[in-house]
Amino acid sequence: MVLQSVGNGSNDSRWGTSGGGSTLPTGTGTGQMIWWNGTAWVVTVTPATNKYFYWNGSAWANATVGDATSIQGYPVNITGIGNGDVLYWSNVGAVQQWLTGPTPTGDGQLQYWNTSSSGHWSLSAAATTTGQALVWNNSTLTWGPANITLAGDVTGSAGANTVVKIQNYPVSMAGVGNGDVLYWSNVGTTQWVTGPTPTVNGQTLIWNSSTSSWNVGIPSASGTAGGDLSGTYPNPTVAKVQNYPVNMTGVGNGDLLYWSNVGTTQWLTGPTPTTTGQYYSWNAGTGAWTLATPSGGSAISNQGWTSTSLVTSTLPVTSAGKIVEVTGITGFSSYLIGFDITATNGDATTGRNLNAYVYQSGSAVVQQRQFMVNNQTGSVHVSYIASSLSSGSTYSFAGYAFQGGASTGTVLFATITVLGIA
Repeated sequence: MVLQSVGNGSNDSRWGTSGGGSTLPTGTGTGQMIWWNGTAWVVTVTPATNKYFYWNGSAWANATVGDATSIQGYPVNITGIGNGDVLYWSNVGAVQQWLTGPTPTGDGQLQYWNTSSSGHWSLSAAATTTGQALVWNNSTLTWGPANITLAGDVTGSAGANTVVKIQNYPVSMAGVGNGDVLYWSNVGTTQWVTGPTPTVNGQTLIWNSSTSSWNVGIPSASGTAGGDLSGTYPNPTVAKVQNYPVNMTGVGNGDLLYWSNVGTTQWLTGPTPTTTGQYYSWNAGTGAWTLATPSGGSAISNQGWTSTSLVTSTLPVTSAGKIVEVTGITGFSSYLIGFDITATNGDATTGRNLNAYVYQSGSAVVQQRQFMVNNQTGSVHVSYIASSLSSGSTYSFAGYAFQGGASTGTVLFATITVLGIA
């Protein structure tokens, strides 16, 4: 039977009957119990709120609910526990138990297993200088701080090292300048070298095979020209236009460059004018331009007007549209008008005519045409002499043109020239 103190904690507390006739010990606190220790009845410690009694092997001990004094039957030893300690299992010595420690004392310390310390965890020494590393000492079996000098492709300490090689080949910085590149060189010493230094806007790196190095310079074309060009770069010569040769034989001052498919298909120059007032006139029989002198010979005083379009424009379809025009023509009773047009047929289905007209003061006076196959480029020349006019009146002359078909073409070149001849 268990007896409980019913007193107020003083020496006059009373216990229930012991039944053994023995003198029971006096309780000192509420909740105490008595228990037999093998020779006599003794009193437990006074319990506190949320405490319980447990048998520790030799006596009843007071403990807090939730306290763990052992893990899976092995005691937990927290003697000398400090901030940062770890709990680890130890079977060193006679008692197999859970131990705490070691307590770290400095920033950056590492914990390592030390068999020389009876199989316990140990702490490395704390680093003393920024950039130090932990180095293992096999003599003392400890980790400690030290400065490390790097080798291989770098030199210097771990915190202040310099790359002096790349994959074991040296890097030469001799004479390095702003904008230099780093490149591999096996000329002489196998190494990485810097250079060359650019000095002018737009310079590029140009490989020099004779010195096996990079140079800086402005790139330019070189070698033999091809296609419509002949000679060598950077100063080739235009020898063809759209793969047809340009014949410059006997070229003279004032010559025209015109397309000829008589005999050899080519671009021809000429003829060379020799007299003031000469004009070009198309000779359909020879298929070439010829020079003519206005009636009245060189004694006639001539005045000329011209209008030229070098900008591509749309060639109208079906009905004629104005291409070029000169206005304000006056002072003569007769004029020689020449209208030239070069255009591309835009109809891809069938061949069409390129129709060209000379208009005098808004009215058509003469027409010429040329048949062009699909998408072909062709030229038409229209000549007209306007006579019996009033030298006191003002006239305008214009070149009109259109292409038959459904799709518009493109005007590549057009000019109209008016000469006062009488």
